[in-house]
Amino acid sequence: MSERYFQHTLASGLTLLAEEMPGVQSAAMVLMLAAGSASDPAQALGSASVLSDLVLRGAGARDSRQLSDYLDSLGLHRSSSVGVHHARFACEGLAPKVVEALAAYADIVRRPHLPPSGFQAARDLALQSLEGLEDDPRQKLVVKLRECFFPSPLGRNPMGKPAHLRKLTLEVCKADWQRRYQAKEAILAVAGNIDFAQVKSEVQKHFGQMAATGAPVLAPRRPRKKYHHEIQRSEQTHIGIAYPSIEETDQDYYVVRLAMEILGGGMSGRLFTEVREKRGLCYAVWAGYTGIKGYGAVLGYAGTSNDRAQATLDCMAEQIHRLAEGVSADELQRAKIVLKANTIMDGESTAARAGAIAYDFFMRGRMRTLDEITAQIDAVDLERINDFLRRHRPGPFTIVTVGPKELRRPGE
Repeated sequence: MSERYFQHTLASGLTLLAEEMPGVQSAAMVLMLAAGSASDPAQALGSASVLSDLVLRGAGARDSRQLSDYLDSLGLHRSSSVGVHHARFACEGLAPKVVEALAAYADIVRRPHLPPSGFQAARDLALQSLEGLEDDPRQKLVVKLRECFFPSPLGRNPMGKPAHLRKLTLEVCKADWQRRYQAKEAILAVAGNIDFAQVKSEVQKHFGQMAATGAPVLAPRRPRKKYHHEIQRSEQTHIGIAYPSIEETDQDYYVVRLAMEILGGGMSGRLFTEVREKRGLCYAVWAGYTGIKGYGAVLGYAGTSNDRAQATLDCMAEQIHRLAEGVSADELQRAKIVLKANTIMDGESTAARAGAIAYDFFMRGRMRTLDEITAQIDAVDLERINDFLRRHRPGPFTIVTVGPKELRRPGE
């Protein structure tokens, strides 16, 4: 490992990761707690999202307005989100200000006020987000596709369910915070123009006494539904396809990433070229690899008019199956250029690097250097990718459609 990468685990179980980037003036921080949607209480789906908003409404010695004003005064770009496994808090800005903000983020996760007025607002916002899905059929489809494909509770919609949110109480959220906002299995990553010794000292000072109870144990169960149709009166039909792939930790991970770039990456991808450009069947189409811990998948999407929906689904399936016939040298070269360009650009962003080293540690148990990633991309030659595609034929498909009319599954 390069001398610019550092790792330290506190006695409480929180893991600190850092990448020193002396060529920049900025820094970024990502804090991941094992408080994602998959560990929501069974009768309180969406509680992780409400809680991630609620903890920001006052913490430590600052009320909600004072906390927001203080973080704004540091000039930080901030975000928070909830995924399958984690509640994620992040900020970026001038390096000294990011380090200074560590104390406030310790207050946010360790000493939140969880005020009643803030709870009502956070819950109402969560309900509004769910209602907004009805006006965004593309997002609605992706949410349902993940729910149908991934094992429960890993396929849950982080936004939760309306009935659960309406019954959610502040008392449940307080108990949930006590249970899930813990140091054990938490990850704090910092990247930028920082000194690791200083960051380590600050993290130890502010997070060293954080509660250390373990994260909830999940027992995923495979969904049984392979085809689902959501009726929606519209002039458009939205189509989603998913099928199993290798895990992200597999040695052939970049073989799959390159294959997916060839299939569904941008305007040079096969799906765009064949389904949209040559046949004029849809206005949007893509496919890509997605992974969660323990599972890998290919997800594809197309948006089209109702009269072209069946032809679009059939053509998508045809192009996906055609991957097993192999790819060309030109296609592979173009895909490599795209992936390496993305890697290089991410390497220049402190926010991207903080997120990447945190994600790598969660998925792989270690950080990866940019040189390692680039070398793995370069190591994929034409024989290797085509041999992989012959041995790993696409399928079986999980298909979800949103529109006025149910479609036939390809081949029926």
